[in-house]
Amino acid sequence: QTCYHDPERFVEMAYPWKEPGTLLESHDGPDTWQRGFLRGIAKEVQANAFTGRDPVMPVLRAVSKGHGVGGSVMIAWLTDWLMVTRPHSQGVVTANTKTQLETKTWAAVRRWTRMMLWAHWFTINTQKMYHHAFPESWFCTAQTCREENSEAFAGQHAADSSSFYMWDEDSNIARILHEVAEGGMTDGEPFQFRFGNPTRNNGDFYECCFGKWRDEWHPTIVDSRTSRFSNKQLIEKWVEQFGEDSDFVRVRVKGLPPRAS
Repeated sequence: QTCYHDPERFVEMAYPWKEPGTLLESHDGPDTWQRGFLRGIAKEVQANAFTGRDPVMPVLRAVSKGHGVGGSVMIAWLTDWLMVTRPHSQGVVTANTKTQLETKTWAAVRRWTRMMLWAHWFTINTQKMYHHAFPESWFCTAQTCREENSEAFAGQHAADSSSFYMWDEDSNIARILHEVAEGGMTDGEPFQFRFGNPTRNNGDFYECCFGKWRDEWHPTIVDSRTSRFSNKQLIEKWVEQFGEDSDFVRVRVKGLPPRAS
């Protein structure tokens, strides 16, 4: 419960940073942009002061990013934070394609959950993460984002806890899925997080990060060159090859939408 209002503290406590023999042996914690992002969430959670009874406004965040900055990792951290600190929370993790979901987004959730201090609370497989004692009410599922699967995003409610949605590569996810997910924001302490490369200059993700919904979604724009995890040599090659202000560099490096439609 000490981490309920503090996802940054949770991330620092939950994983074996700098522990010899682990995947994190050479890492001492989140990147600068990740810390700022987590602190922003903490402030809103504290301000909402959810009592477990009266519903509060959803916590909404969008991240428009270049490649290699740790977006899927952030989804894993947020999923673990919500699942551990909010008993009987229910969530959905999705991505723009089945391959992206299985091999990157959900794979990251599985990898980080297994490293987590509270891993023994949960079972996690290729489709679902759930608490051993409450598998029907305390869980998170990996869902494909095909439009014909939109009903899988409906009916998710946690009136005395949190309903949450994680969207990866959100720029290419159909609006109907976002609309259906809004039904899970009507009670409890709900959350939605959208991540992606801004591959389009229109649509829901664009509006959340650069358009009319900016004030609701508090967007974070991450340039790959500012991340300690990105391949700086490759990025430099891209800039030389395509040009500093090319649409390729805007989208893949700067986290900005293309000028061309």
